[in-house]
Amino acid sequence: MLQVFFALMAGILTIAAPCILLPLPIILGSSVGQKNKTRPLFLVFGFVLSFSIIALLINFLVTTFNLNPNILRISAVILLTLFAIFMIWPTPFELFMTSWSKLIGIASKAGQSAGQGNFGGFILGLIIGIVWAPCAGPILGSILTLIALQKNFAMASVLLIAYAIGAGLPMIIIAYSGQALTTKIKSIAKYSKRIQQVFGIVLIFLAGAIYFQYDTVIESKLLTALPSFGTNIENNLINNFSTNSKSNTNLAAPEFVGISNWLNSEPLTIKELRGKVVLIDFWTYSCINCVRTLPYVTKWYDQYKDKGLVIIGVHAPEFAFEKDTNNVKMAIAQYKIKYPVAQDNNLRTWSAYNNEYWPAEYLIDQTGKIVYTHFGEGEYDVTENMIRQLLSVNGNVAVNNGPDLSQIGSPEMYFGTNREAYLSPQQQASLVPADYKMPTDLALNNFAIEGNWQFLPDKATLISGDGKIKLHFSAGKLFMVAQSLYQPITLKITVDGKPQPDVTVYQSQLYTLFNSNNYTDHVIEITIPNPGLDAFTFTFG
Repeated sequence: MLQVFFALMAGILTIAAPCILLPLPIILGSSVGQKNKTRPLFLVFGFVLSFSIIALLINFLVTTFNLNPNILRISAVILLTLFAIFMIWPTPFELFMTSWSKLIGIASKAGQSAGQGNFGGFILGLIIGIVWAPCAGPILGSILTLIALQKNFAMASVLLIAYAIGAGLPMIIIAYSGQALTTKIKSIAKYSKRIQQVFGIVLIFLAGAIYFQYDTVIESKLLTALPSFGTNIENNLINNFSTNSKSNTNLAAPEFVGISNWLNSEPLTIKELRGKVVLIDFWTYSCINCVRTLPYVTKWYDQYKDKGLVIIGVHAPEFAFEKDTNNVKMAIAQYKIKYPVAQDNNLRTWSAYNNEYWPAEYLIDQTGKIVYTHFGEGEYDVTENMIRQLLSVNGNVAVNNGPDLSQIGSPEMYFGTNREAYLSPQQQASLVPADYKMPTDLALNNFAIEGNWQFLPDKATLISGDGKIKLHFSAGKLFMVAQSLYQPITLKITVDGKPQPDVTVYQSQLYTLFNSNNYTDHVIEITIPNPGLDAFTFTFG
């Protein structure tokens, strides 16, 4: 739900980019005097279509040729600063705008030549998207990355529609209000030079803010002021959806599809399990939320397997190393899982259930229908009582929501560039090996690195020599998903300056770095003596 909201806001922020001044004359000029009520809608559709294709192409080129996104970002900052200087110093700016006005004029003529109706509006929208994409492309690129990360096609479609609505709404307002806006612009024309210079100064500050990544600083400040606000909202939305949604209940349970391996069992089908109560647990072994849920799931299996309950763990990997059958077998042994586990390495069963969460529970009755779902942690008593009800076991178990997670003030933090959001603003993720120095200050819910590191889409790797990771967090427990493919690496750890037990990283799994009941702010420093460490995520408890 939050991702849909972010997609909508991203669309609105796209239209708010400073370069709206460039296509604005086209939008206004094409709407003044127009009586066709649907033409602006076709204009917006054409804009979103061409804008998306161009920005997606840019994103494809960056990822395909392994270009460093920082180069593009810094280039954009330089161009933005030059544009601001031109606005403050009008002479070169006027020369620039004279050249640009020719392009705008060509675009307007092309739109007019296409006709005054809906088709003409659509063609004009295509042109606006082409003219505008180089400026606003980074914002759209971010939302397209978010959409691309979705494993559920339906959810990806919802995000794309939300983005399109966000980008289109302001444009529709501008188009339908063309006459009024034109009047206002004309009324302040005599102050245009001063406004232009003020806007140039604002752009210089904006370029500086982008360069120093102050959006991350603001996010950190918000999390400091409201430490568990965002996490609690998302958890509440997930829990409300799981208990109140009817979309996944009273439907025939989809069959298992695309399973790579069956562990602890021969292959099973939903059809052959008719007459049994079946609990499907979507999990992945390096997910701390799944790990905290497993004791309850394994207990239910031990307690109710002889009463007609079948539990199947569908292992749906988040990272590539979780597809390795030997890794999954070790996790099964570690967590004492005795029920069947299906390796859904290509997430086909995950998609068949329209699932979006780790962990996720789907309870299926004796007729093969999904009668209850729960996403995330907590409400273990509710799930167990539903199992007991289907098995005709008398009585209810006591309320059990599991450990209290409300004191955790830090969100999950990813190292990979696909989802990295908490690297110190004083550092920049590089897709090629780069040397990093530890900053002197580290805000809450930021981490920083030292040494020679390379960032990849799903992880950060210490390439050569020794290195460090430093994190300022708010929680009693800290975990890291990590691996060392070449040799075991023993990490030296201090928390708030006090030595902690060493942690040896080798296998690809979740490691406990700090375990306490002190839910205040902490600073952990991790010293890595050898290269080869892959860091994937920080999670908290």
